[in-house]
Amino acid sequence: MEAENLELDWKPKASLFLITVAVMLATFVEVLNTSIANVALKYMAGSFSISNDESLWIVTIFLIACSILLPATDWCSAKFGRKNFFLFCIALFGLSATVCGFAPNFEVMIAGRIFQGLGGGCLIPLSQAILLESYPKSEQPKAMAIFSSGIVIAPIIGPIIGGWLTTNLSWNYVFFISVPFCIAAFTMVAMFIEDPPYIKNAQASRFDYLGMLFLILWIATFQVMVDNGQKNGWFDSPYIMKLGITSLIAFIALVWQELRVKNPLLDLSIFKNWNFTIGTITLTILFAVAYGTIAILPQFLQNLLGYDSYLSGLAAGPMGVGSVLAVIFTSATLKTLGLRTQTVIGLVAFSLGCLFFSGLNLSIAFNNVMIPNIIVGFGLTTVIIPCTTLLYSRVAKQDMTNASSIQNLIKNVGCAVGTSSVGFLVSSYSQIYQGYLVDKMTALNSNFANAISSMATALQQTGCDIATATGMAQGKMYGMLIQQSTLCAFMNAYRIYAVLILILIPLVCILKKFNPEE
Repeated sequence: MEAENLELDWKPKASLFLITVAVMLATFVEVLNTSIANVALKYMAGSFSISNDESLWIVTIFLIACSILLPATDWCSAKFGRKNFFLFCIALFGLSATVCGFAPNFEVMIAGRIFQGLGGGCLIPLSQAILLESYPKSEQPKAMAIFSSGIVIAPIIGPIIGGWLTTNLSWNYVFFISVPFCIAAFTMVAMFIEDPPYIKNAQASRFDYLGMLFLILWIATFQVMVDNGQKNGWFDSPYIMKLGITSLIAFIALVWQELRVKNPLLDLSIFKNWNFTIGTITLTILFAVAYGTIAILPQFLQNLLGYDSYLSGLAAGPMGVGSVLAVIFTSATLKTLGLRTQTVIGLVAFSLGCLFFSGLNLSIAFNNVMIPNIIVGFGLTTVIIPCTTLLYSRVAKQDMTNASSIQNLIKNVGCAVGTSSVGFLVSSYSQIYQGYLVDKMTALNSNFANAISSMATALQQTGCDIATATGMAQGKMYGMLIQQSTLCAFMNAYRIYAVLILILIPLVCILKKFNPEE
C-alpha cells in the first residue's frame, strides 16, 4: 500500500516549465494541422488535377485517422512506455508532414495524411495526461490554462498562416512548417519527459481487436457522413442513410464490446465519475459550437463580402487576443471566483459574442468583426480552462491517459458535428428566407414594382431596350434576394449557437467543486 502511495505521489525530475514547453509544442503543431491546410485545398486540387470535392479528402482523411489510434493511447503507453510512444507519434507526424509537402500526386498525399493523422491523434491526450500528472493538484488550473490557450489559438491562426504561406510561397509549405516544431518537440520530450512508476510498471493487457474494428468503422462512416451530408441532401440520400445506419450499428457494437470484455480498448467505467461525464458533455457541445463559429465566419466574409482566404483567416485572429485575455482573467480570479463561476462567465461571454455576430450586415467594417471575435475568444478560453480542470479533478493519476483519450475522442466527434452544422444551418435557413422573400416579390407589391421600374429606367439610360432592362432589373433583384436570404441564414445560425451555449449553464452548476486536497 505504501509503495502504491509513493507511485501516486511521484513528481517529475525536470522543471515544470521545460515539461510544459515540450508537450505544448507537440499539441500546438497537431491542432494547427486541423485547420492550416483548409485554405490551400483549391491550390492542391489544381496541382493534383482533382476536383474541389475530391480535395476535401485531404482534410477528411486526416480527421478520421486522428481518431482511429487515439483510443488505443492507454494500451500503447502500457505496452511500449508512454514516453516511447509519445516520441514515436511525434516522429511519425513530422515524417508524414514531410511526405505530404513533397507529395507528387493525390494518392501519396492521402497516404501521408493518413499516417500524419495516426501520429497526431494521440499527441493531445498524451500531452494533457503528462501535464495533469506533472503539476500538483493545486496548480492544475494553471496547467489547463496553458494547455487550453494552445488548443484554442492554434486552429485560429492556422488559416492565417496557411493563407500567407500559400499566397507568398506555395501550398507545400503548409506541411513543411510542421517539421521544425516536430524536431523541437521530439528533442525536448526525449530530454525532459519521463514515465511515472505506474506507467513503467503497467502491464499491457490483451489488445481489443474487435473493439478497434468497431471503432474504426464507426469513426470512418460518421466522419464521411457529416462531411458529405450537406451536398448529398442528408438522409434524403440513400448513400448518407447507409453511412448513418452503419455508423449507428458500429457505435452500439463498440459500446457493447467495451462493456462486456475484461480488458477493453476504452475503459467506459470512467463515466461513473460525475465530473468527467458532465464535463465531457459540456466541452463536447462547446467545441461543436466553437468549430461551427470558426467555420461560419470565413464563409460569410468570402461569400458575401468578397474577402480572400488570407483576409478571412486574418479576421479570425482577434480570437487569439481574447484567449490571451482569458488566460490572464482566469489566473487572476481563480481564488475569488472559483472554477464553476469562471465557467459560467465564459459561457455568457461566448453567447454574447455570438449574439453580436447575429447582427451582421453587408456594410460592416473589419472592426465590426474584430470586437465580437475578441469576446468569443475570451468566452471560449474562459470556459475551457476551468471546465477542463473540473473534468479531471476527480480522475486518479493512473486513469488519466484513458480518461484523456476518451474525452478527446468524444470532443473530436463534437467538432465534426459542429463543422458540418454550418452548411446545414446556412442552407436550410437560406431556403426558408428565400421562400419568405419570394412571396413579397410580386407585381402586387408596390415597393417591389417601383424598385424594378426604377432599375429598368436607369438601365434604359445606358442604351438597353425596355424588355432587356426589365429582365436585367429582375435578375439583379433576384441576386439581392439570394444575398439577403443567405445573410439572414448566417445571422440565425449565430442565434442558435448563442442559445446552445446558454443551455450549458445548468450543466456547469451541477459539477462538483474543485478541491486541491482531494
